[in-house]
Amino acid sequence: MTSKPTTEKFYQLVDIKDFCYSKDCSDINYGEIASDCDTKTISILEAINHISLSIFNLSEEDEITKEKLGNLSCVIADLAELGIATNKISQTAAYLSGVQDGNNVA
Repeated sequence: MTSKPTTEKFYQLVDIKDFCYSKDCSDINYGEIASDCDTKTISILEAINHISLSIFNLSEEDEITKEKLGNLSCVIADLAELGIATNKISQTAAYLSGVQDGNNVA
């Protein structure tokens, strides 16, 4: 019997432990995680932009192979998925950082 996996995208695997429900999260600095992932997301988007411009330049060449275009297209797709994952981590970590800070004020 073969079952179809329910996880189809990398970013579906991303999960940050929530200090509200997990006891072993006291050493997690959610603010730093959010900041680091924001930086990584920006870097990934810059890489996607660079590769896209490279494809544009390649398209003006006389001889361009489908293999070369296919490879660049796959790289863009993979980078986009990683960008979604880092953005998801950043958003979750930023939210948890705010909640954690709010709990520590009272």
